[in-house]
Amino acid sequence: MRDVVSGAGAYLSGRYATSMVLRAAWTLVRVPVLALLVILEPVVRVILAGFALLTTLTTLFWVAVLGLSAFPFWRMLALAVGAWLLLALYYALVRLFSL
Repeated sequence: MRDVVSGAGAYLSGRYATSMVLRAAWTLVRVPVLALLVILEPVVRVILAGFALLTTLTTLFWVAVLGLSAFPFWRMLALAVGAWLLLALYYALVRLFSL
């Protein structure tokens, strides 16, 4: 009976050691990637948010000037929404690596 208990303890100790090694590896990957993402965050935010805003304003301007049928209104708005979604994905990556 004692051998079974000590075998289970060794198994749990091995699982604990494996989890600690995996946690250390995750930290070694996570910290440099997070540092890079945090450093690039202002640049990415300005580029993507500015692109989305300018695309939306340009779309509204050209629709007002040319009319809805002469300009790819929905494609341009989809491009602006795509820029916002890329920004949201960037923030999700920052959140993932900061956990």
